[in-house]
Amino acid sequence: MKNPGTPVYHPVSLNRDYLAGKMLDRYAEAHPKTWQAFSPRRRERIRAEFMDMIGSLQESLATGSPAFLIDHTCRQQSRFAARHLPEGLVVSYLGVLKDILAQELPPDYREHAGAFVKKAVSVLKSPAKSDPCMAPVASLSPVARSFLDAILAADRDRADAIIDDAFTAGTTVHDIYLGVFQPVLRETGKLWQQNEATVAEEHYVTGTIRQIMGRMHDRVTGSGRKITQKKSVVAASVGEELHDIGIRMVADFFEMDGWDVYYTGGNTPVKCILDAVRDRKADAVALSITMPSRIPDVQYLIRSLRADAGTAHVKIIIGGYPFAIIPGLWKQIGADAYAAGADDAVAAANRLIAGK
Repeated sequence: MKNPGTPVYHPVSLNRDYLAGKMLDRYAEAHPKTWQAFSPRRRERIRAEFMDMIGSLQESLATGSPAFLIDHTCRQQSRFAARHLPEGLVVSYLGVLKDILAQELPPDYREHAGAFVKKAVSVLKSPAKSDPCMAPVASLSPVARSFLDAILAADRDRADAIIDDAFTAGTTVHDIYLGVFQPVLRETGKLWQQNEATVAEEHYVTGTIRQIMGRMHDRVTGSGRKITQKKSVVAASVGEELHDIGIRMVADFFEMDGWDVYYTGGNTPVKCILDAVRDRKADAVALSITMPSRIPDVQYLIRSLRADAGTAHVKIIIGGYPFAIIPGLWKQIGADAYAAGADDAVAAANRLIAGK
């Protein structure tokens, strides 16, 4: 239930293609020498970067907070620095964006959008000694470091052996997930951000962990499916969301807690999730997204669950990167709880079912 005064998420739909085209024209006009130095391929890439920036602004307007635009431009600046692109490039993008917004947006969006762009520029120009755009990442344990090194070397046999040795030494599935897989995935994301890992390597790390998780599944269920609680949960990544490692971990943690789990994975259409929750008579649904652009799908799903008599009772736990950026966002879209990780998701579901 929403608390009084909780902001409401209002979906916003900007014409990203049109605005990006206007930004390109304005950028070429404002920075002719820089524009002339760009290859046709680079110019196409800039258009895509403009569209992504507008998308982050769109979700910031929908939430009433500049957080998504700030996060996006901070990450963009860090990536550009790692690729040795001109300093101040992202700030120049924002300057062009501000000019176009003043011309093209209706008055009800224009004021907020301009203020959000101004705030993003301020953060990027911050004189702070530490980079305000880079969240701290915990150092890897020796096991996690060895595991990541093996995968980056494309040595799957060694990666498998490291996990098997950890089990032999008494490490639990719970600790492998939280102490090895999760930090390795975060570290890989940081390496990509710093231009030290390619997209292919990032996908290879994810694919390897997914395969090992599949091989470990008997350990998750205790060598057989054992439902010890009369509670069921549907776990899914919403809409076109392809990142499913996080929600897979959540599903496995529910299984380890004795729940009856119906895991649909990534890229699950909203209607299919609705049908699954209704048909399975689920007590809870655990949902995950990794990109702000998926928020409208989640909000639509939650509204649909609440509107259907067969699913209105279900407890909704939401997780994923966007909800870490804006801590109260889960309330805006009508979820019952936010979970920062798999442990939190199970604890929240048990608490909600118990009515606490």
